[in-house]
Amino acid sequence: MSTPLRMALRWAILLLVIVLAGCGTNTAPTPTPPNARALIDRAAAEVQNVSALRFKLQLTGAPAFIDNANLISFVAADGSYIAPDKVSGKVSAAVAGVPGQIDIVAVGNDQFMKHILLTGNRWLKQQFSPGFNADTLIRGEQGIKFALDRMQNLELIGTEDLFGTQMWHIVGTAPVADISAVTVGLIRGTGTAKTDIYINVQTGRVERIVLVQPETVTPQNPDPTTWTLELFDYGDPRIVIDVPAAEEPPPSTPGGLNVPDIAPTRSSTD
Repeated sequence: MSTPLRMALRWAILLLVIVLAGCGTNTAPTPTPPNARALIDRAAAEVQNVSALRFKLQLTGAPAFIDNANLISFVAADGSYIAPDKVSGKVSAAVAGVPGQIDIVAVGNDQFMKHILLTGNRWLKQQFSPGFNADTLIRGEQGIKFALDRMQNLELIGTEDLFGTQMWHIVGTAPVADISAVTVGLIRGTGTAKTDIYINVQTGRVERIVLVQPETVTPQNPDPTTWTLELFDYGDPRIVIDVPAAEEPPPSTPGGLNVPDIAPTRSSTD
């Protein structure tokens, strides 16, 4: 090989090395994952400031009861919220072992309910959950924002595809006594729940919260009580809640069916 040809080849190799090195240094750095607490704080603010939304609450595992006598076993709820203090929903529950649906509407401190057995399939102005107030649930000091703020030991797992949407997946724990709003006040116990939180990457809004209560495991119920709350249709103007034309509940009569006190049992720490 002639000297000029060897020199040309060396320059070509040197140029290739420089180009490849330059490509390596120009590679975009991997973005730093967001802080888990910052994601939770933003999601909490989105919930507190929402004008309307829809929600679904599902229970699996060991049973949870709506009433103090453990006669009404909660299964699921599907409902809507309009700021500041309106909520409506259909609650799937088993009353004395008989599955059915309870329709509820709450406006401020007024509550209305309808059930084939409990109210004779007519709307009554009746306390479904004494003390419940939609404004308190969403925006109050003990509301969903408070529950999210009380999440502890947060760890960002990464992003996951949930029904075709990219979500930040955060795990952690939370005292049961501090997160009752996530379960519409139905959760019981004094232990610590394991939490999985899914936040929409694009909007920063929380769309799913999963709470698992390990303390509920028994020989009869080997699977722990697990609550799954889904929040969606944030700010949807099509959400409408109509207040039913309801009767006052009839007075108690001997042998008659009385609507039980269905307020959840509160722990001494509540």
